[in-house]
Amino acid sequence: MDRDDTLEALAPTLAAWLTATAAADPRRRRFGAARHRYQLGAPLAAATVDAFEAASGGALPAAYRAFVTTLGDGGAGPYYGLWPLAHPLQRAIAAGVFAPTAPGRAAYQGVIGLGHVGCGQIALLIVRGAHAGEVWIDARGADGALRPIARDFGAYYVAWVQAVTRDRLLPGGAPAGACPLPRGLSHYLASCERRSQVAPGALSGAQLREALAALGPGSIRCEASGDDPFFAAGAALDPCPSCAVMIDQLHGQGLGAEAVVAGENWPL
Repeated sequence: MDRDDTLEALAPTLAAWLTATAAADPRRRRFGAARHRYQLGAPLAAATVDAFEAASGGALPAAYRAFVTTLGDGGAGPYYGLWPLAHPLQRAIAAGVFAPTAPGRAAYQGVIGLGHVGCGQIALLIVRGAHAGEVWIDARGADGALRPIARDFGAYYVAWVQAVTRDRLLPGGAPAGACPLPRGLSHYLASCERRSQVAPGALSGAQLREALAALGPGSIRCEASGDDPFFAAGAALDPCPSCAVMIDQLHGQGLGAEAVVAGENWPL
């Protein structure tokens, strides 16, 4: 997207697209739809955003400001949806200057939290520093990296619209299989193989179905590390796109529908 006001110009088209997409997915089966329900929050008044900028120490990227004042503050968007700007935590982390090499929570300065990607990965809009305007993903808690994924908020949002339209998933920020959830399942299935005296990786058929069925309701829980300001340590997390695909495949092989604990979505 070449102009910062592109999303503002597309507001009527995007609103109509959300309505049509919601109608085409009444059971909210697409990734993240059960969270955001294709609904945007109410737009913010310009004066509210002015006050936010004054309190946090600088202007927001123009494309993002246009979105929250024209379309809505939080709601329908990439992954599990957009988090609202109008929250005290957002104002606190928008202050300061973004330093991508800072460890843990120290990197959460000069940024806005855009939303949860899954498995504790966080999408961030950089608002201060050399990378201002860019969108990054923090996947350090899932053996990934803190890295840029879009040149601006407009490109980030339109990439999601295009992915949904083409019935595709946006990739997460960590390599497939690197998250704690698949690693835990691999350890569990390996223990089942040892008990059944099956060669590593050879558990299949009835034995695999039995092993997966033994994982009763609530037996699989992905937990937050506490290394970001949004989720407390130990909070339940929803899966990232690659883990969600894996879980869907395992449901077809015997994993119970209620085996995975539903995650929290900041802010509650």
